[in-house]
Amino acid sequence: MAAQADAVWKGRLAAWESVNNTIEALTAKAKQAVTPAEIVSAGEKLKEAITMKDKLEAEGKVVPESKVGEKRVVVGNKVLKVAKIILAHMQLFDGRRKVEVEDGVNKVNALLREKAITNNTIPWHTMVEIGKASQDDESKWTISKVGEGCTKQEVLTMVTECLTAVFGAKGDMLNAWMEDEKVVRMLMPAAPSKVARGRRDIGKKLREENKHMKTGHRFPKLWGGARTTGLTFDAADHTEAKKLVEKGVMWERV
Repeated sequence: MAAQADAVWKGRLAAWESVNNTIEALTAKAKQAVTPAEIVSAGEKLKEAITMKDKLEAEGKVVPESKVGEKRVVVGNKVLKVAKIILAHMQLFDGRRKVEVEDGVNKVNALLREKAITNNTIPWHTMVEIGKASQDDESKWTISKVGEGCTKQEVLTMVTECLTAVFGAKGDMLNAWMEDEKVVRMLMPAAPSKVARGRRDIGKKLREENKHMKTGHRFPKLWGGARTTGLTFDAADHTEAKKLVEKGVMWERV
């Protein structure tokens, strides 16, 4: 009986998830509507989806969830985790590329639902923030409803597989990593760089010349606009940042 009840509950949750994802997709579509007909059509479909979601919740077909701080969410009687993954893209964002990433959210969620069905677990759900502050070539993915037993590496592996399927095939994925609040952004001014190179190559060169340096997962970036006058990179933590400030960083002139 317990197994049957659990299966029924997961089915109801999947229905609510589907409607909720439809609402997100229609909201994004409504923002892009141009003609009066498109605006009216998107509005009507959005209203129908919201009505269906309200009906599901009113009938008790899904247990409402509540957020506990920034790292936990309660769904029914289960306490689940929230994780954050950073995806570095190959190019800077413009209006078109932001829309492409926003459209990719539904594709990633669909892949996560498929994995949940295969693994008989609660589906994870993602939301995305694009190009915040100076990181205009990164997107931040918030993954909710992660089981307490899942490790950071398991979460990263599964979500990266989905991100790779959606963005890697388009050649728009540099790398991905779990958000780390301990890293410290560093700026190395006047680092000579006469030869153009990709961020992976810069990171490799930096590690080769500073073998004991501990860095974050973000690849270094050239800094200074049209004329490169330095680069930025992440130190692993404040202790490492202090050490680098005191001792400096090796960078061979090229």
